[in-house]
Amino acid sequence: MKRVFSVLLAALLLAGCGSAPAASAPTSAAATAETAAAETPVGNGKPLRRLQHGDEKQYYTGETVGDGDSMTLYHVVDLQTGEDTIPCDVDGCTHDSESCPAVNTEIPAYLPLVLNDTTLVVISVQTDFSQIGSAESSPDGSVPLSYHSKILLMDRDCQNRRVLTEADGINLFWNADQIYTDDDFLYCSGSENNVYNIYRISLSDGSITNLTEHFQDSQFMMGVIGRYYVLQQEDLTYPDPSTDVATDGWPETTGTKSHVLLNVDTGETRVLKSYSSDERNLDLLDACVVDGQYYTIDRVAGTISTVDPDTGEEHLISDQIPTAEPNDHSADYLIEANLHGWLVFYNQPFLVNVETGEVRQRIDLPENLWNGYGHQPYIFLQLKDRLLVDCRYEPYTRTDIGEDGSPFTTQTEQMYLGLISIDDFLNGIPNYTEVCKGPY
Repeated sequence: MKRVFSVLLAALLLAGCGSAPAASAPTSAAATAETAAAETPVGNGKPLRRLQHGDEKQYYTGETVGDGDSMTLYHVVDLQTGEDTIPCDVDGCTHDSESCPAVNTEIPAYLPLVLNDTTLVVISVQTDFSQIGSAESSPDGSVPLSYHSKILLMDRDCQNRRVLTEADGINLFWNADQIYTDDDFLYCSGSENNVYNIYRISLSDGSITNLTEHFQDSQFMMGVIGRYYVLQQEDLTYPDPSTDVATDGWPETTGTKSHVLLNVDTGETRVLKSYSSDERNLDLLDACVVDGQYYTIDRVAGTISTVDPDTGEEHLISDQIPTAEPNDHSADYLIEANLHGWLVFYNQPFLVNVETGEVRQRIDLPENLWNGYGHQPYIFLQLKDRLLVDCRYEPYTRTDIGEDGSPFTTQTEQMYLGLISIDDFLNGIPNYTEVCKGPY
């Protein structure tokens, strides 16, 4: 159930908000053609840190307004007092038109990300679907779409919006949970001409550099370690989709999966860990990056280990985690967070201590029910000693406007977010301080 909820929740998060830019000087229209490997290293040496939609002070969310949900209204939640405010100082404003300073008309866009104590970042992407039905499709049947990405900066009160850069042909609307900074640059994934790339964007002049040229076949970004991105590269042969699983068993994918370190200063790559179908079932591979640490899990052997990024040496944390059957493709051992040294899994009922290797049963919090699906609270914001999570849902009737301009209603449930201490979260104690509605 949690997997279903996570997918749907991701769609909610991606439907967040952007901002109307103030006038600014022209900025970069596309990523530089040269790869970073041909350049002099430019990094400041700081480890990359992941941007979130809030910090210890505030959390940023939004609700759609206007005909056809054509605009987004920002909300700023004070995490000390729990006050949920609309950042508008216009007397009598109804907060439902472009004249409201808290309204943004450039959607879809990510919810504001906290860059530092004074500045927020918003990424919006416009997609041109006009080629569908008229342009010749590629061999896989897909039709090339045209993208225009925009990165904006704004003050912490969502005002003083200015364009950092614009990029024609680049789709930066990829993963809001994987945007990083070293205070001089932004680092994020995206695509150009249907090729997956990692981009470095200067916070001083908006120039965009493509850190990747062309990886083999397919890849995706797993996280960062220091100043390295961790990417998965695949050289795989997939089984015949017509196989009768009930009769012949689950067919295995063959080939290799490699987890590669990409240096964000030079663009150079090297293999961190490689897996072959000759050694294990690649369809059951569990590996992830959490808070700058790479973890690999053997669900059949019941082991969890880390890999040293400098030496490649594997260090066993525990060989006592609950195992899964060799052909159990429903099992999911992906790690959600490291909370005070305890690894929390998305869909597993146990915790692992990274220092001692202790494995203990996870004490569940009361289950949330969202549109008929049950799940444990999802972490929206991880702070020093607290978490912002979804703490309850309430049925309500939402009114939307159809394409013909007529209103229609939908029965759904409103999410509410609350703060909880990490200790209470780990021990299943629902001591929430409710602060606001979730993404609208």
